[in-house]
Amino acid sequence: MEVFQTRILHLSLCVIITLLTYADNSRSSSEQKIKQHINKTVFVGETVTLHCNRTPADEDITWKMNNSIIFIQSPYLNRTTTNFTSERMYIDPEVSRELKISQIQMSDAGNYSCYPAAIRWILTITITITDQNRQDNQFPRIMIITACTGVIIMCLTIILSIWIHRTWKNKTSGHRETGLDFSQAPTRGRIQAQNSQYFERYNSVYGQVTEYDHL
Repeated sequence: MEVFQTRILHLSLCVIITLLTYADNSRSSSEQKIKQHINKTVFVGETVTLHCNRTPADEDITWKMNNSIIFIQSPYLNRTTTNFTSERMYIDPEVSRELKISQIQMSDAGNYSCYPAAIRWILTITITITDQNRQDNQFPRIMIITACTGVIIMCLTIILSIWIHRTWKNKTSGHRETGLDFSQAPTRGRIQAQNSQYFERYNSVYGQVTEYDHL
């Protein structure tokens, strides 16, 4: 039983590899023979639906973006594989001929192809006038904000410099006044001491004379 299951598994893998190889070859040949080119321009934020026409050989459906497979459905293998580049891309397996892209962004621009119908869309994304004006207005706003910030910093620098200068000037003036008082104090003390010595010598010679009587 295990040998039988192993053989079935190997056979299935061989069939899948063969089908994938055949599909790649058929896609390469069909890709070189695109039957219809469609130029499509949409605005950012729109929802786009790409319709792939039905063909007589409409067994396997394949969608590609810029030559990379993003969706493949094989009814024979009863298998569906997706490799979308964005969560905004969607294909309903029941309606595999329609590729929907919601909220279109600039990164969604490129070439979209479907097989076997061999249709290619050249999708171009553009921004609306409002978005363009918004982007154009961003630069002047940045310049205005930068200029205002520079003016504010310059004013604060000037105010701080004036405050520091006045503080330093007041401290210097205070030290000078204090220095004059201290310089005069010793002088007055020496004069009083000399007067006292003079009166002492005078009293010793002429008698007790007070400073008041002398004055």
